Amino acid sequence: MEEHSRELLYRYQYGEEVKEAAAFRVLFGGEDARQIMQELGIDSVKTIHHWVAGYQQKIEQGLISLPPMTEKQRQNLEALKQRNKQLEKALEEANLMILALHTMIGVAEKGPKISIRKKPGAKRS
Repeated sequence: MEEHSRELLYRYQYGEEVKEAAAFRVLFGGEDARQIMQELGIDSVKTIHHWVAGYQQKIEQGLISLPPMTEKQRQNLEALKQRNKQLEKALEEANLMILALHTMIGVAEKGPKISIRKKPGAKRS
């Protein structure tokens, strides 16, 4: 029974590289999740879709930047429109993050008088 449990654990554990590569292929390569599932020996297409959702969330949070488009994608007008929407959304989220960080720094410097920003003319070592 113990050996069977180890085999199941090994079978359902996939490295981050595998997860990201599969998600990347679905999102940016236009490949079918079922085909990737069969190639990698993954038992469920839901697993691939879960990885894709996680990868998209990382992109939206700014943890992963969008990869450059392939030449084939550049020639496809729909792909260009989709890419433009993705970049606009990423820019909007980045601007919101910058605003939030500046607000947090301002509150920290005014409230508890914590100096965070570098003063002009500060000495460099």
